[in-house]
Parts: sequence; structure tokens; C-alpha cells
Amino acid sequence: ASSSTTTASNPTDGNEAPPLAAPLDENADWTEDNRVNREHITECLEVIRSSSIPGNDVATIVENSDRFFDLGVYLHNPFSWNGWVREVPRGNGNGGGGGGGKTGKYAVTTGDASHAMPPFLGQGANQALQDSYSLAAKIFEYNSLVQKPLDGNDPSSPKLDLKTLLKEYENKRWLPTTSITAKAALLGYLEVGPSIFSNFRDAFFFVMGKIGVAKKVFLDAATPKM
Repeated sequence: ASSSTTTASNPTDGNEAPPLAAPLDENADWTEDNRVNREHITECLEVIRSSSIPGNDVATIVENSDRFFDLGVYLHNPFSWNGWVREVPRGNGNGGGGGGGKTGKYAVTTGDASHAMPPFLGQGANQALQDSYSLAAKIFEYNSLVQKPLDGNDPSSPKLDLKTLLKEYENKRWLPTTSITAKAALLGYLEVGPSIFSNFRDAFFFVMGKIGVAKKVFLDAATPKM
């Protein structure tokens, strides 16, 4: 069943408080799923068997579960043309009477909103923190420029361009997060991909660990790039 949020206009007599809007469901995808737990469990067991995951501990836990939530692992396309920085368009909610136009106000994304990645390198929260630090540094830089008197006749005088600073934040963080996303996707494919890879993945990871490639990949991902 779907849910909706409604609002009511103010009563005309002024004596009765307007009804409160129904709160939004933070996990609508859970409640709107009509499947029962057993269907979730059956699907998960089929995925485990098709992936040739060694051992049966996970399968046993799944089979004995009373409540089961099937949450997807999302991958954000790092090559999207949308970017991480968007100027808020002028409209009725921003003043100016609508009709579009520039506002000088920007919406900026960080973390999973910019680069949701598979969890196989454990870098989601780490990269979100680095995004936040880098973005805060650019905002601080802009605020510092605002507080300084600028000489319009001096060509070396810094320009007050918030969008440029925000794009610098995006450009600085795009390459490391894209690299980690690609590595995490490849690692996940090797770990839980089609059964053809299960025959040699243990040997592959053993060799990569011995020659130092695995250590380099994990340390490179964990090293801050701000």
C-alpha cells in the first residue's frame, strides 16, 4: 500500500487548529513491499546458492530468521553529467516572483548523494567525511574572501565566485571517490559474482595478498585525499 502526506488549509473561524500532516515514512520501501518474510528469505537463499558462497553459515542464519529485510546495495554512476553542484533556480519560494533566473544560491551534495558505492572496501562513511571536510574548507575560503575588502582594479585580487569554489571541491573529490567506487565494484564482483569466478577467487585473493596488491588497494582507499 502506498502512503501520502497531505496538508490542510487554515480553518475560517480561527478557533480550531489545523490538522497536522501525516509524518513521512523514513523507510517507505520496507512498508510498501507486499512480500512476506518467507519470500525475502527464499530469494536471498537463491542468491547465496547461485553465487557459490563457501560454507553454509549465512544460509542457516537466513533460514532461521523471523524478520528479514532485503536492502539493496546501490551504485551511483560517477560519470553522470549532473555533477555535485546545482544552482537553486529562482521561483516563488525564493522571492523574485518566479520566472527562473540566477539566485547565487547552490545545492551541493556529499557522501552517498554524490558517489554511493558498493561496501566491499568499507569506504562509504570515510569518503563522506572527507567530502564534508573539503566542502567546509571551500565555504570557509569563500567566507574569508567576503570579509576582505577587494580591490576591483587589481587583477590579482581574488574574485568572489562561490560556484567556482564549489566546483573545485567537486573536482578534488571526484577522482578519488570514482577510483574507490570502481575498485569496490570490481572487488564485489569477484567476491559474489557468477559462480565461474568462485573457482579461483580464493586463489586470486591469496596471490594478491602475497604480492602486496591487496594491501596497496586498501591503504590507497583509506588514505585521505582532501
